[in-house]
Amino acid sequence: MSHRTEPPRRHVGPMKAVTRFAVAALLALVVACVQDDADGEAIFTPEVFGTTALPLSDSDQVALLADERVACVVDSYETRIRCVDADGAFMEIFGRDGEGPGEFGSAAALARGEAGTVGVHDAELGRFTVFEPTGAYVSEVMAPASFFTPLRSFGTVLSGVSFDVMVMTRGGTSGSLMTRYDVNTVSGEVVREEGSPIGPWDVACGEVAWGIPDRTEGWVFLACEGHLIFVGDTGQATVVRAPTYRAELPDERDVARHEEWLMAFQRELGVPTSTADETVAEAMDSYRATPKRYFLSTEHQLFDAANRYWIATQRNTHDWSYLDVYENAEYAGSVRVRDRLRGFDLLGSTLVVLVERQVGPDDADGLPDRALDWYEIGDLGFGR
Repeated sequence: MSHRTEPPRRHVGPMKAVTRFAVAALLALVVACVQDDADGEAIFTPEVFGTTALPLSDSDQVALLADERVACVVDSYETRIRCVDADGAFMEIFGRDGEGPGEFGSAAALARGEAGTVGVHDAELGRFTVFEPTGAYVSEVMAPASFFTPLRSFGTVLSGVSFDVMVMTRGGTSGSLMTRYDVNTVSGEVVREEGSPIGPWDVACGEVAWGIPDRTEGWVFLACEGHLIFVGDTGQATVVRAPTYRAELPDERDVARHEEWLMAFQRELGVPTSTADETVAEAMDSYRATPKRYFLSTEHQLFDAANRYWIATQRNTHDWSYLDVYENAEYAGSVRVRDRLRGFDLLGSTLVVLVERQVGPDDADGLPDRALDWYEIGDLGFGR
């Protein structure tokens, strides 16, 4: 269902959209290369072949569609989906606040349909709705009550995970950690419900945050202090500490973003201003003194078609961001992309990255611009 104020299809709006031809001038700065940093780490810098400006949003969701030329994001302030292409053009804007077909209570997550569609998981209404990238409504099914995060793509089956109960110490674990659900996208029937491995694993700091299944029967779990736990289909676990992890404190942009999020959260809860200010001030003191996690967010990880594991990291940088890649539980290298990464998706030889630009002197609103950058990764050796 289309929003009444949507622009015409294929409209190149006034939001600093940069065409593929204009981007060519930037390639002198972002050239495909492989280099080693001072620690002997392999860094891959792919070519940018397109960029598309986006409006402000609280959502970092992005789904690269099956043709690798169109991607969709969530416009959280208008409760709708915006699909764009690599040439900087808007394809369509659709959805709105509501409970009817094609409407959303909360557009929480996106997934790519194998048939060229895009799926939207509505956490508030507990359903998964499928659309054409033109905004045409296709179908919907109810998701399991505890279904939290859909995996990146779906066909006749939608897979997703939920966080269950975790009690983990160095001495062992109890309860289940994650549950994988497979849901028939036509009938809504749960065709698979399976708990994840629960350890115990040899992680000295003891904290395990989240996990996702790979493309076989294995899992990978995010743990504390840069640890990753790769569990194979036989149940054998390999604990890896990311070689790129550094115990870095938040920088000024991290602090500003986190403080803004905390204040917005207090407002949503209806906390009085004086109480909110005090609560946020105490929380920010702790945040500034605590090293950042290795990973950007639990949702910013995936397995590619070759079952290689990609994860967005939190390196302390303004001009670049890094995706670490692992193959067979071993670190393969890092992909470096420009600006501050907020989300990403990968299909075939195309990597699309949702970024925040640095605030420039000509930005009247003082807010970072958002954009999708499109990268060609077919020559990286592990791009397919």
